[in-house]
Amino acid sequence: MIASAPIVVVGGGLSGLVAAHLLERLGLDVLLLEARDRVGGRILGLAAEVGGHRFDLGPAWVWPAINPRLAKLLDAFGLPLFAQHSAGAGLVEAHAQTVRRHATGFMQQPPSMRILGGTAGLTDALRASLSRTRILLGARVSGLTAGPAGTVVVEFDCTARGERCVASSVVLAVPPRLLAASLHWTPPLPQALTQRWQHAPTWMAGHAKLLAVYAAPFWRATGLSGSAVSQAGPLAEVHDACDAGGGHAALFGFVGVPVEWRRRMGRDALIAAALAQLARLFGPEALAPRAVHLQDWAEESDTATPADAQPLSAHPHPIDPGLPAPWADRIHLAGSEFASEFPGYLEGAVVAAERAVESLRHTLSMRTPDGASGTTG
Repeated sequence: MIASAPIVVVGGGLSGLVAAHLLERLGLDVLLLEARDRVGGRILGLAAEVGGHRFDLGPAWVWPAINPRLAKLLDAFGLPLFAQHSAGAGLVEAHAQTVRRHATGFMQQPPSMRILGGTAGLTDALRASLSRTRILLGARVSGLTAGPAGTVVVEFDCTARGERCVASSVVLAVPPRLLAASLHWTPPLPQALTQRWQHAPTWMAGHAKLLAVYAAPFWRATGLSGSAVSQAGPLAEVHDACDAGGGHAALFGFVGVPVEWRRRMGRDALIAAALAQLARLFGPEALAPRAVHLQDWAEESDTATPADAQPLSAHPHPIDPGLPAPWADRIHLAGSEFASEFPGYLEGAVVAAERAVESLRHTLSMRTPDGASGTTG
């Protein structure tokens, strides 16, 4: 099947959704292809039993003082923030599992903020704002071919069959490692560029996050903030994950052991060890959560590649989004790892999307004889 799509956005995470949102504001029609059965990418919320709150299994923190683009976007959608809970004592666990209590928690500077209702509220709002964007879920892009007159033929699998569409331009909102591992380019990219992408870590791709949901924030009643750091593990860092009012109670922890260790241990044993650690830190009530969830991003093939497993993924450095001919004016690289500022973070996803759309807008204006915006109106 050959269809016509003016602009194709590959990837329905935050950067891809922001790109589609901005492209619509230019008057353009968009086809968004997302390999998962949901949008959001590394933004993933676990719904509470009641009340609409979603606990974050991906990124949870915002720093509006240093994340101006993200703060502006949240404000535009009317999504309020609340401060990460830090009141009370913090805990430090040594290798020998001895626990020291500090008079204060571990407040970050600038203070960490969270989105009321969960980070997925932002991707929900972006998706709801799209009226000229067709979203195909379960659409895995496998190949790009440079076509005539600056077009790109996009090959993808959808509903168990191969399809392709012709795009005037493409925004790739996908981490560089996944681009190097999963896409066939015709003509091929230079080997040196592919190798740079292969060596570029995807933020959080090798990590796992454990969430334990409780009937009440019992640690607060004993003067604890819910924050802890540990050399014993398996959780290296723990934080209070309650909603703004404390009515939906939870603790979350970053798993501090490598991917291969987690795989050898198995999910059940890892969860049991993590709950035992939470009990050492916060008391026996931690052994009886209402629910517990382990989100291992290394097992998500649409986030991680085998390269992300050894060692635990480092934080990415900014990656040059430039491409050689004939791709330079056809493909525009979004995705947080391609951001010039805050690569890997939510702010970076917005930065990269804005830059990619501006680059695309400039390309379209150069293609039109009168220098107009190139919109389809």
